[in-house]
Amino acid sequence: MRRVPCEELLDYDRGSPEEVAGNLDDLWAINRWLGGVSTWRALLDAYFARAGRHPVRILEVGAGDARLACCLRFELAQRGITARFVVLDRRITHLLHGQVPADGLQPIVADALALPFPERSFDVAMCNLVFHHFSGPAAVAFLRALGRVAREAVLINDLERHWLPYAFIRWVPGFTSNRMSRHDAAASVRQAYTRQELAALAREAGFQDFEVRRFLLFRLGLILWKSHAEMGKG
Repeated sequence: MRRVPCEELLDYDRGSPEEVAGNLDDLWAINRWLGGVSTWRALLDAYFARAGRHPVRILEVGAGDARLACCLRFELAQRGITARFVVLDRRITHLLHGQVPADGLQPIVADALALPFPERSFDVAMCNLVFHHFSGPAAVAFLRALGRVAREAVLINDLERHWLPYAFIRWVPGFTSNRMSRHDAAASVRQAYTRQELAALAREAGFQDFEVRRFLLFRLGLILWKSHAEMGKG
């Protein structure tokens, strides 16, 4: 299945307020029930297995309404791990859809390619269903931007391009009634990467120590490790 880059409606809020809100709700349902949260559990387990269990400061880029960050922070707390999240999105309307301040998450509005933080500001930089929005030099630049602000690792959770989820989205009527969600879900699958393509982009961005893992329900996880020398710095 050939990769086809295209714009997604939620990126520009091209819908009514009700459609945007419904799209954000659909995204959370997809993350909760179709592999998003379970993939994050596995990626975070891999991170803590190598970096050690410790309080962690995490930046989520493209956080949307930040329900995922809230969920992960709660689950980590249940395991005795303190996690402080900064949630960044390009649109304040997305962040305001959630209960970000009430959940103790720090919201930031900024461009993903111009992250307003010094180097090594966070233990982990992560993104969920965001990386497929970037193509070519922009994809490489995004990986480097995440790597610049991360002290230990970059974690990416995204879709795997495949005809089966694309067919499900396009032709199963019960998937969602939201116009924006149906368009963006199909567009996301068409411009998602394969395992081999993610590895090639990681190498092009200058990372030598990385893992690409395949998960259920057509999810891919990319872990970019900073060097051992960098990880030892405070």
